[in-house]
Amino acid sequence: MGLCIVAALLERFPTLVTIKEVAQRAGVGVGTVSRVLNDAPSVRPETRQRVQAAITALNYHPNHAARQLVTSRTMTLGVVLPFLTVPFFMTVLQGIEATVVPTGYYLNIFNVETPAARTHYFRELPYRGRVDGLIVVSLPLEDDEVARLVGAEIPTVLVDGVHPDLPSVQMQNATGAQMAIEHLIERGHQRIAFVSGPIETALGFPVNRERLAGYCAALTRHQLLIDINFQQAGEDSHAAGVEMGHHLLALPTPPTAIFACSDVHALGVLQAAQARGLRVPEDVAVVGYDDIELAAYVGLTTVRQPMAEMGRRGVELLLAHLNGHLQYRSSEVLTPTLIVRGTT
Repeated sequence: MGLCIVAALLERFPTLVTIKEVAQRAGVGVGTVSRVLNDAPSVRPETRQRVQAAITALNYHPNHAARQLVTSRTMTLGVVLPFLTVPFFMTVLQGIEATVVPTGYYLNIFNVETPAARTHYFRELPYRGRVDGLIVVSLPLEDDEVARLVGAEIPTVLVDGVHPDLPSVQMQNATGAQMAIEHLIERGHQRIAFVSGPIETALGFPVNRERLAGYCAALTRHQLLIDINFQQAGEDSHAAGVEMGHHLLALPTPPTAIFACSDVHALGVLQAAQARGLRVPEDVAVVGYDDIELAAYVGLTTVRQPMAEMGRRGVELLLAHLNGHLQYRSSEVLTPTLIVRGTT
């Protein structure tokens, strides 16, 4: 019955290029073209390249209505992520989108800014049949939420997060912070301050807590004082970075270096230093985290996260899982890189 409906759909759109025509042009079977479209790893690189060239030359687009009838898939992937306007999440999403577009899947984006929205999505998504697979960015999942997704057979990949029962793409946050502090210590700094967003949040982000742990570990390794007065946590905004920078630089014995857990905060600290007539890096050195586009423009030393790469690998893991080529608990750990510029 399904194949008859597919045939009727194709008759309604006779000008559409068919998968058979792509196969003939590439000199392969229809099954090979299908495997390329589904990103199956069993296709040889030269064959994949020939098929993709034929797809481009013929301007072939999969018939999503027919494909959904045959495969029982929605041909839609979901992305659940918080605070879409934050540069980190925007860049991760760009990596996801750029990887999804050539596959023929569509994206549904679920923006989470409150605990209520988070609870709603993870309660409803498994039962709505709206997506074939899910990418969750930075939001920690509870065991019962994971069990609900697994029970509903919705393949799910965590990006910038981890759970023992789900595949994931993780970042070494503590390691990145240690890189920053080690760099400052090598530059002769001993009074090093720490600036971040909230350590504990309503949405449960562990990132700032992990980077604080890395900061403390590096100071301890070098037998340097961990001064609570040098630790500032505020809102995730440029304005908060300015405020925390002023507070630290106004201390009777101010820090000679400040490590910020985001470039947005670091840019605020730089503004505070400038407002106080301080020279960077002569009077105070500053290191950020993320390496957003503006960081290079202002010459900010920072810890680079491969943000777009995180999104890309998340999609690749999800597609592999959808096509049966991934062990469910497999995970990847990406390493940050210190980018040294003028602020140190």
